[in-house]
Amino acid sequence: MPGLSSATDTEEKAAPVDDRRNLVKALVAAGWTYGGRAAGLGWTIALTFHLGIGAYGQYAMAFALGAIIAAPLDNPFAVRAIREAEDAFAAERVTRILLGLGLMVVGALCLAAPYLVWFALIVAGGEIAFNAVKSRALRDGHPDRVMRFDTTRQVVSIAMAVGYLQFVPSADLEMASFCYLAPYLVIAVYAATLVPRTRPGVPGSARLIAILSGEHLANALYMQGDILLLGAVTDSDVAGYFAIASTVGWAAGQVGMSLAGTYHEQLRAAGGAVTAGPPVKHVVIVAVATSALVMVAGFVLLATPYSSELAWALVVISLFVALRVMNNVLTTVLYVQRRDVIRSAAAAVLVPVKLGLVCALAVFGAVGAAIASVVTDAILFAIYVRSVRPEGLVAGEDETARQG
Repeated sequence: MPGLSSATDTEEKAAPVDDRRNLVKALVAAGWTYGGRAAGLGWTIALTFHLGIGAYGQYAMAFALGAIIAAPLDNPFAVRAIREAEDAFAAERVTRILLGLGLMVVGALCLAAPYLVWFALIVAGGEIAFNAVKSRALRDGHPDRVMRFDTTRQVVSIAMAVGYLQFVPSADLEMASFCYLAPYLVIAVYAATLVPRTRPGVPGSARLIAILSGEHLANALYMQGDILLLGAVTDSDVAGYFAIASTVGWAAGQVGMSLAGTYHEQLRAAGGAVTAGPPVKHVVIVAVATSALVMVAGFVLLATPYSSELAWALVVISLFVALRVMNNVLTTVLYVQRRDVIRSAAAAVLVPVKLGLVCALAVFGAVGAAIASVVTDAILFAIYVRSVRPEGLVAGEDETARQG
């Protein structure tokens, strides 16, 4: 595809684009993602069966808190890993690893604290370290490899935790969580071997770090804050039902990020020109198909004796899935276009809107929270469509572009 001739201060030249091959890579990545989420569903069922939906709600809230901790710390590294030169990427990856390992140590030192605290800290640190390990494949446009790594870790974690629940009498949530966390220790050891190779680097200026950290703090509250809030205003059972629907929705929408990820090199070379990204036709087809699968799953669940609240939440969240696929593609383009202030401001504005809707619709339980997700992602889609520059990065126009 033609790139943007006036927007290339980049040092990289992208290989020719094969849209079909990239679509296949995105679908393979989605296959790994959905395989991991299927394993996650098995984990949810096992945890709920052995310890009750309330225990799953506690686990989901702790995991949500871990994501909220990790997101603002990791986002400056994640965004710049896609768009910056090789030397900066390598140096910042070392800092990212050290940050993750440090959080894991802090979490281990807090084992006497409540479950919500130590589990969240160790998960946050483990995810940051793991993201650093996966960042090379992601930077090079291989989301299929990234999701293979991710799903392998998840399956091993779940297998160990489910084995504990199945075979140990009087199992409890804390020990099951230790089993789940064990693979992160292996990741931490491997990540540590990468540290001596390069001197650590800072991910941009202080202002840029603040912008990117603030963006993902807001994003984390947007993604996980609703689970915590719903649990606070209702109970852990309702939070558990919504956590399942929300996890399915975010996982299904991940295919949009995977599709956009196969175009990272081309987008960098073209300064974020829209023509260097995935074709609109492919994005729409993937969004509609993925949404339909989730909706069908919800209606199938309605025909079973399981929770109707969860089933209707899945039906509603399927609309969110279509929006999330498209928003993930637009987010990737905006990353490369360095539209950092726009994304951060949009996230900051929409967090109180979403959480306010969750409170207002809490009487409808998990279904109300799913409706809140659909409404706010529709607003976000409208903002992103208006904000993306078809021609890509305009030199000197964006402040964050000058800050790296």
